[in-house]
Amino acid sequence: MMQEATKHVDLFIAPSEFSMKKHREMGLTRPIVELPYFTSRWSEDQSAESVVPSERPYFLFVGRLEKLKGLQNLIPIFRRLQNLGLQIAGTGEYEAALRSMASDSPNIRFLGLQSGEHLRLLYKHAIATIVPSVWYEVFGIVILESFTQKTPVIVSNMGGMPKVVQESGGGFVFDTETDLIEAMDRLIKDPGLRNQMGADGYRALHERWCADDHIPRYLRLIEQTASHRA
Repeated sequence: MMQEATKHVDLFIAPSEFSMKKHREMGLTRPIVELPYFTSRWSEDQSAESVVPSERPYFLFVGRLEKLKGLQNLIPIFRRLQNLGLQIAGTGEYEAALRSMASDSPNIRFLGLQSGEHLRLLYKHAIATIVPSVWYEVFGIVILESFTQKTPVIVSNMGGMPKVVQESGGGFVFDTETDLIEAMDRLIKDPGLRNQMGADGYRALHERWCADDHIPRYLRLIEQTASHRA
């Protein structure tokens, strides 16, 4: 059925190598290439700096508040680490349950939806952005948003995210809670490492995941596909 449904498609574009391989595993035989996402959400020149979002050092979560995003695995850690903040930007159907889990922890803050400018500041001043997904992430656009502010990331070993971190050097990949806490601890104790990883992520963003790279590659794919069909 899949082959019949896709026989008129000349080329599929996957946003990550992980996604491309998964489609192959599921039986897609039509041509498919990897073309990663990009972001141009924020430029380098920004408006005047606003107030720092938190008085205590903090880590950041940005995304939908759904169980598959894994935030329920972060809350117990930050309930124990009261000296560190966890700022949570986003809303979702699992929000009430998450708020209940964190109700006795003033260091865990639910911010709801945020404006672009405030979100930029949240990224910029975070020790790192944590992406704790427990289900496959095709790519992880939050990683790129964090890189725009030279802020490193700590991501779960799921889906397409590990490759982004490995190719950029912009953070850590974790499998267990112990791995996650060790990564957090290294960034807290070594600001130089935090800044270097953030700079590496920023550099890789402009080399690999920006419009100037993505759009010419996309147009070349169109030209090559049209030429092949002709």
